[in-house]
Amino acid sequence: MTDEDAPARDRRRRLDRRARDQVLPRGRGEGRITLLSKESVLPYHRPALSKRYLRGETTDAPFAEDEAFYRDHDVEVLLETPVTGVDTVARRIATADGIHGYDRLLIATGASPRRLRVPGAELEGMLGLRTLGDSDAIRAAAGAAERAVVVGGGFIGMEVAASLRQLGVEVTLIHRGSGLFDQLGSSELSEQLVTLYREHGVEVLLGEEVAGFGGPGILEHVEARSGLCVEADMAVVGVGVVPNVDFLADSGIELDNGVVVSERFETNIGDVYAAGDVANFYDPLFLRRRRIEHWSNANYQGTEAGKVLAGHGDGYDTVSSFFTEVFGLTVRVFGDVSRFDELSTEGSLATGAFLAEYGDEGRFVGALAVGQDDEVEARLKERIATRALIAAEQRREPAAAA
Repeated sequence: MTDEDAPARDRRRRLDRRARDQVLPRGRGEGRITLLSKESVLPYHRPALSKRYLRGETTDAPFAEDEAFYRDHDVEVLLETPVTGVDTVARRIATADGIHGYDRLLIATGASPRRLRVPGAELEGMLGLRTLGDSDAIRAAAGAAERAVVVGGGFIGMEVAASLRQLGVEVTLIHRGSGLFDQLGSSELSEQLVTLYREHGVEVLLGEEVAGFGGPGILEHVEARSGLCVEADMAVVGVGVVPNVDFLADSGIELDNGVVVSERFETNIGDVYAAGDVANFYDPLFLRRRRIEHWSNANYQGTEAGKVLAGHGDGYDTVSSFFTEVFGLTVRVFGDVSRFDELSTEGSLATGAFLAEYGDEGRFVGALAVGQDDEVEARLKERIATRALIAAEQRREPAAAA
C-alpha cells in the first residue's frame, strides 16, 4: 500500500456513510430554529440572478422554499433583522430590534460586493449585483439603456455582461487583468472567451483600470486610467466580494479572510459555526484552508453544517465544484485550480468541448470542463478525490502563473 491509500480509503467510507444518510430524513434534529436575515424576502438561490432571472427568462423569484416550509418545520424567520453584534459568553445576538439568545449559532452571512473607490462611484446608474433587488434593478435599467459598461472579468462580470448583451444592450467589458476568467489560470480559455464575447458583440477591453465615472448626477461615461473614455447609460461593477464579518469584531470569534472554521464548520468558540461564502474552512482533501465564493459550495456546506448541528454530520468531505454559464456555454470547475504547476488542455469552446487538467507536484488537483458528459465529470472528481498521480507522458509545459 502507498501512503495515499489509507486517506483515500477513509474518505470512501465517509462517502458510503453519507450515501446511507441520504435515505433518512434530512437533519433529524429536534431543536427550534430562528433565522435572522437583513433581507426583506425569504432566502433564495443566487445563480439565476446574473443569468435566467436577470434576462427575464423566468419571472419567478428563485426562493429556496416557500413560507409554508418554514412554518411546517418550526423555523421562525425574522426578515429585515440585521445582526449588529454577538456575545459568545452570554450566548446572545444583538439586533436593532432587541436581543436573541441561542444554544447553537450558525453564521452564514455571506459576502458583499467590493466597491471601487473612485470618483463618481455613487452616480445614478451605478449598480452592483448580490441580492434579488439588485438583479431587479439591473434588469430595469437595461430596459431603458442603450450602452452598458461592466467592470470585472470574473464570474459576476462575465455573467452580467453576457446577460445584458442577450437583452440587446450594447456592452463594453472592462477588466484590468490580462484575460477573461484569468483567475482560472488557463490562457487558452481566456483567449477563447474573448473571441466568444466579441463574436456576440461585446467590446472587451483588457489591461484597463477604471479611474472614475462621470456625469451630471447621472452616469454618462466611464474613464480608464489610460485616458480611454467609454459612453454608458449604466454600469455594473463586479470586482469581487468581501466576507460580512464586521458585526463579529468584538465577539472573540477568530477572523481571518472570513470566519475561521474546521472541516466540521466549528469556530474557536464552542457551539458557534460558520458556512458558505463567509467561512474560511479547512479542506481535508487539500490539507489547507480555503474560502470559496460560489453557490454550489454554500449550498453543500449549509446542508452539511445542518447535519453537524443536528449531531450526526461528518463535516466537509467532497471535491469542491462550481459552475458558470455565459452565452449558453456552461463551464464547470472541480477541485482546486488556484495552486498548480502543470496544466494541460484539449478541445475548444468553438467545438463545444474543452477540458483543462491541473496538476500540483505530480498529482491531479483540479479540472475545468466544458461540454463533458456526466461520466467524464465523475471520473475527474474521482481522480481529484484520490489525488491521482499524473503520468509523465501526459504532462505538458508548466503553465505560467495567471
